[in-house]
Amino acid sequence: MKAFCTNCGGPVEFRFEQAVQTTCGFCRSILVRKDADIRRVGEVAELPPNMSPIQIGSEGKYQGQAFSVAGRIIYDWEQGNWNEWHIVFQDGRSAWLSDAQAEYAVTRSAPFPSAGVTPEQFFAGRKVTIAGREFSVASKTEARYRGVEGELPFEYWDKSGIQLVDLRSTGAEFATIDFSESPPLLFFGESVDFQDLALTNLKQENPAAGPTASAAALSCPNCGAGVELRAQGQTVSVACGSCSSILDASNPVLALLQKVQANRRVEPAIPLGAKGKFEGEFWQNIGLQCRAITVEGTAYEWREYVLFNEFRGFRYLTEYNGHWNDVKPVKNLPAPATSGGRPAQAWMGRTYKHFQTATAETTYVVGEFPWRVQLGEKVTAEDFVSPPYMLSSEGSLSEVTWSHGEYVPGAEIWQRFGLKTAPPAVVGVYANQPSPYTGSVGSAWTTFALLAALLMGSLIFFSVFMGNRTVFEQRYSFDASSKGEASFVTPAFELKGRPSNVEATIDSDLRNNWLYFNLALVNEETGQALEWGREVSYYEGRDSDGSWSEGGRRDVSKLAHVPAGRYYLRVEPEWQPGGAETSSTAPPRSNYKLTLKRDVPVLWPYLAALVLLLFPAIAISARAAKFEHGRWQESDYGSGSGSNSSSEGDSDDSDD
Repeated sequence: MKAFCTNCGGPVEFRFEQAVQTTCGFCRSILVRKDADIRRVGEVAELPPNMSPIQIGSEGKYQGQAFSVAGRIIYDWEQGNWNEWHIVFQDGRSAWLSDAQAEYAVTRSAPFPSAGVTPEQFFAGRKVTIAGREFSVASKTEARYRGVEGELPFEYWDKSGIQLVDLRSTGAEFATIDFSESPPLLFFGESVDFQDLALTNLKQENPAAGPTASAAALSCPNCGAGVELRAQGQTVSVACGSCSSILDASNPVLALLQKVQANRRVEPAIPLGAKGKFEGEFWQNIGLQCRAITVEGTAYEWREYVLFNEFRGFRYLTEYNGHWNDVKPVKNLPAPATSGGRPAQAWMGRTYKHFQTATAETTYVVGEFPWRVQLGEKVTAEDFVSPPYMLSSEGSLSEVTWSHGEYVPGAEIWQRFGLKTAPPAVVGVYANQPSPYTGSVGSAWTTFALLAALLMGSLIFFSVFMGNRTVFEQRYSFDASSKGEASFVTPAFELKGRPSNVEATIDSDLRNNWLYFNLALVNEETGQALEWGREVSYYEGRDSDGSWSEGGRRDVSKLAHVPAGRYYLRVEPEWQPGGAETSSTAPPRSNYKLTLKRDVPVLWPYLAALVLLLFPAIAISARAAKFEHGRWQESDYGSGSGSNSSSEGDSDDSDD
């Protein structure tokens, strides 16, 4: 429908059937149509600069359906402003494309399911059910209309004091409740990536080119020094690099918010303005925030860098003791879980164990921030880890936000930014630092198991092919009180085959006594003898501690590499009074059996090899355990909790 402005006569056009309101492009009059009648209901104030690449007339696709951008509402709140673009699909239905600090979402209105609901019933973190769907309250804000343009599906242009409640779910869906009407307005939607919208007819037609918006040069109202805004339109506050005062960047005149930090200056390790490449796109470092927790009177401080891309929004880099994390805001909430009896969070198929809860305080800022940063601001931060990842939350009375970080070595960060200096040195073990032994422990034990199996297999193989034959066995008696000669020789026996060992076993019935045997294996043909001696002793009794025993009635010994031939054994049993426990020991009378075996398997070399094979697996396991001990020592579950605190984690988008 084409018409003329009732104020200036300029041509206006209602291109979409459901459009109720539009603005005149010549005099900024707000025009409302009813059937064919056009009437002027007000005049829109001068709009703030639109730094979004989207404009009225931009076209795109969502869920496979083409849409056109028909109008816009600009909202103001304490942290700046954002755009709600009215988009119309080809089938005539409409929706809203939210554009807040280069983060995008598509929402559609839905009937509010219940009556009597008030904003006071909602607080950050509360679990609620809306239309049968589970949500958690992410934030409560108060906003107003800053301006409108283009075609809108309703007749509103000057709302103020709007109470908004944002709800998040564990899935992609979220909801917003708008209490500007009764019953409240309800919107369901989901976050979307800029690239997925396939937008055309933008103010800049090459989104992949990265942040190319020209920086604005303004003056600090406190010291007069130049202040550069690299993310103008997205920056809410900026800290002067000269006097460190915190300024309001949400309007063209930089108002002084906080005059502090007079005696402190922190030099960013990554220079402000430096550009680094992440996921194929360039991001610019625009701000540095220092934060700290205090444990037992000692402050532990870390740094958070704000990175900006005109089309992708904001991400963050955190650094503590040379440990870096690449951090992005989380759009869908994790689900509470447990791990090992401790709190945990389940998110995107992984379980993150609770590491630490602490109060984080902002201690220094310089550069730009997409929220109203304030020195001394405190939030409750919780970190959950699943190396190399970390899931973090920050909570206040009005807002709970989540972020997800991935551990990145400092050298890689420096490479992405093309920095010529050296990154800060790494100190200690960080909360989500990947263990250098990941995979090594399992591999070491797998290797041990394979080698042990091979070793035992060879033992079994050789045992099967070894003779292990009994070549002599005979029973004898010894009486120490006898006056006769105790020594004797055995009948001859044959040792066959290759040179191999001979095992001699003495089995006796001694009790509380001992015997000594001088033994000699004599080659019948050559007369060569292999001599050795063995003692057999066994004692037992009872005392105040109960029964006891010592020694043994059996003795086993081996001779190695005995050549084949005919042999006999010379045996000389001996006993002397006082030679054992006491001189009062009675002369023994003992029956014993002599057994000789040929080619007996020897276990100790295999056992020794098995023990040696254990050393690498044990050493790697010990190092891995030491690394993990160092990690958890700095958590809420370690004796050194907080001394190398990791609450700096990834909780750096708390206010955006």
